[in-house]
Amino acid sequence: MKGISSISDLGQAGIKIANRPDGTGTRLLLDRELDKAGLKGSKIEGYPAEFRSHLDVAMEVFSGRVDTALAIRPVANLLGLGFVPIRWERYDFLISKSHFFEKGVQLLLGLLHEPQFREMAEQVEGYDLSLCGKMVFPQQTKLN
Repeated sequence: MKGISSISDLGQAGIKIANRPDGTGTRLLLDRELDKAGLKGSKIEGYPAEFRSHLDVAMEVFSGRVDTALAIRPVANLLGLGFVPIRWERYDFLISKSHFFEKGVQLLLGLLHEPQFREMAEQVEGYDLSLCGKMVFPQQTKLN
């Protein structure tokens, strides 16, 4: 193990990464964190090589072809890899008012409240279900 515990460690000589495609959320996060750490992606071995999914980059780490990659905790856990959290990210499912009461949408929302779903989802480390299946409205902001 090369002692990688933060984004700044990616600047160490001999560290090779697997990267996600330009424009993906994971790549945007990596690029932002590299910038904050004062690092240039072009100086990091493996930065130009792009892989399609979290599982693909994790397989690169698992195989030993690279030292590290940004991916989600459930994928790291699936392969028995170490995991260092960088950011917590919230995802919302947006539904237009005109489709909210359609059968498929209501079935999905109902599933999110089923005890069996909650039990299964809570077994997957790395997810916060506290707002799962609840309506969340944007905060009102005042424009000056």
